[in-house]
Amino acid sequence: MKKIGTHKNTGKPAFGAMALSLIAASLVGCGDQVAGSPAAAEVDVQQLTVGNYPTDPLDVRFSYSHAFASGESIRAIALARLTDHVVIGADVDPRFSHNVLALSLDSAKAAKLTKVLGGAVQPALENNGMMFGFSAAASSRALPKSRQRDRSGNFSPFDGAEGESETSAFNVTVLQFPDQQRAQAAADQMEAADFAVAADQNVHVTLDKQPNAKAHWRPGVPSMAATMSYGQYVVNVYVAQPKPNLDELRKLAEQVFTAQLPLLDQAPALSPHEIFRLDYDPDAMQQRTLHPNEYIRPHPISEATRTPRGYLHYVDDQATWKRLLEDSGVDRMSTASSGGMLFRARDAAAANALWSGINSATRVSVAAPAKVPNVSCTSVPKDDFDQSWYAYDLTSTGTVYICALHYDRYVARVASGQLTDVQQRAAAQYALLAKAQYM
Repeated sequence: MKKIGTHKNTGKPAFGAMALSLIAASLVGCGDQVAGSPAAAEVDVQQLTVGNYPTDPLDVRFSYSHAFASGESIRAIALARLTDHVVIGADVDPRFSHNVLALSLDSAKAAKLTKVLGGAVQPALENNGMMFGFSAAASSRALPKSRQRDRSGNFSPFDGAEGESETSAFNVTVLQFPDQQRAQAAADQMEAADFAVAADQNVHVTLDKQPNAKAHWRPGVPSMAATMSYGQYVVNVYVAQPKPNLDELRKLAEQVFTAQLPLLDQAPALSPHEIFRLDYDPDAMQQRTLHPNEYIRPHPISEATRTPRGYLHYVDDQATWKRLLEDSGVDRMSTASSGGMLFRARDAAAANALWSGINSATRVSVAAPAKVPNVSCTSVPKDDFDQSWYAYDLTSTGTVYICALHYDRYVARVASGQLTDVQQRAAAQYALLAKAQYM
């Protein structure tokens, strides 16, 4: 694998809490009297047991370059940006509290497209140069997923989840095209191809609030699909409700569009040049996140900086996490492949509240790393651990250990299949945050 960028001189000093303390001490003579009350000293991070994990901020160890070895890495940053601007369930209606699907679509030829759009529309995407996209789905109740994977290429808007008679759900897929003309052509061709799958049964439908959208439904079936172009984007919406009521289906589709389109106004479509120049690490979040690897390989899930909305696409309990993040004023979060997850809260007090909220869900406590303040650790069965942010072979024993810690306005989480290892990771993450104060 080709490494991206170049490593910096390992002799470059890392400025952290220790260095700042020494500088401050040098400004006060030995005989000087300092007013004020005594306070606890900063933890000496050199004394923490961090194993082989790095504790210097990433910019000290690595120089990032946009000269990627492949276009996949370039698009990953654009995909993460788009994820931040696709609706979650609560954006449409609070009743959609269950996350069903989050799927990055990085090519018009990707096999994953048929999971959410169906094979019939794929020629429209390829012929019009689809660049990338993102698909998300939410429901009013948890949907049981089938153990059987559908490889037929049939339309599967909920990734194999089985519908229930009393459940309402929606899927929204946002795709970017090179220009408005091709986006419009793709939207028209997608609708035509989808309608033609059952042309003798489908009926065209109009949406009063989105007159440019083209929609259809099959009378007697409790679902409806609608597609429209929006600048260089194409937005496809699929809605399902307990009863085949066209007015209710139309109303829900309009709700989804009404919530989605303003978000796209905040994320203007990108040219290939603009994609190439996207900032991989807004607000230096990746530099503060535990990153064991020696190089960066952006990924829309496991190695990215996102907003809270982008993160919420990948959690099952969206309602709980949404409340925690909003109450704590979290505006950025980041993940590092095989490393850590980091949240930036409003201030130190808000970070402490977020950390306490995360700990309140802890069922089993395990030993925390020695000498590391503001840290708690737990264990969960592997099947209960959301591994989407953690591209790492955790364990073969079936148990995952997780530590959460906070430092100043940051809250971090690390995980491992071994208790000693997660303790070292937590200590390294704490040391990294302490050393990153100069940023």
